[in-house]
Amino acid sequence: MDLKRMRYFCTIAEQGSISKAAKVLNIAQPPLGKRLHELEEEIGSPLFIRTSKQMVLTEAGRFLYRKTSEILNQVNSVTKQAIDIASQKKRTVRIGVSYLYLRYFNTVFLELYRKNPDWDPNLLVSESTYLEELVMNKTLDMAMIQTPADVRSFYVREFEPIKLVAVVTSELADTLPDRTLTFADLSGFPLVMLHRMGGEGTYEMLLNRLYEEVKDVNVIMKVSEPRLVIEMFRDGMVGAALMPVSEVGESRHFRTFEIEQKGKLFRPAIITLHTEKDSFLPADQTL
Repeated sequence: MDLKRMRYFCTIAEQGSISKAAKVLNIAQPPLGKRLHELEEEIGSPLFIRTSKQMVLTEAGRFLYRKTSEILNQVNSVTKQAIDIASQKKRTVRIGVSYLYLRYFNTVFLELYRKNPDWDPNLLVSESTYLEELVMNKTLDMAMIQTPADVRSFYVREFEPIKLVAVVTSELADTLPDRTLTFADLSGFPLVMLHRMGGEGTYEMLLNRLYEEVKDVNVIMKVSEPRLVIEMFRDGMVGAALMPVSEVGESRHFRTFEIEQKGKLFRPAIITLHTEKDSFLPADQTL
């Protein structure tokens, strides 16, 4: 696997389709599709789930994307740093963004970028646990994630908590009352739950609440990406999901219901190492 093939694969993953990636890479679709097919043959596994809307990474694809992105980030960082030293222009800033808050942090990042014109940002999308590790080992300069359970090593800038909602496909939504729901209203519903690949998080807390309040808990699937859940619902899957309202959007295929909740479940934050407290997020810079 060479660097060019890594870049092709990562661009397809980030753009969500071969056609969009081909435009970004300025190459024709057939050879790009052929390179992806060769890579899947080399790995011995499909790297994408093909839906009618976009291509979404499989578990093997997510692992490969994390690792190849890390390699490419390191290669790019070395190149950029050499260029910056020579030209003294842009400042490379390596930023991780959690799948859980991809839509939410898009606007936050754009505001940061506007206020820091000297930045040359490299973005990596992954899970909060993995992004914490990359900040700890200084592969990333900052991460936009769920507030860590253990914040001792980090400088943390928390944002307002995001509301928990139930996203319910139309077939099931018609059976629900037109009001704020309780967890008990979802008894027996086929539930798709957000679940990070490593460590404990919102999934465990939500599951505990469900078992406390729901007579028939029916979890049919665990998924790490909210956007994949939304795409499956749009493609005809019947079910309900509990997720932050910031990641939902609108569709004729489902309805969104507010949920009665105790405590603050979805708590987005930007973290850096304590030693880099003022280097990337000055205290006087509002977001």
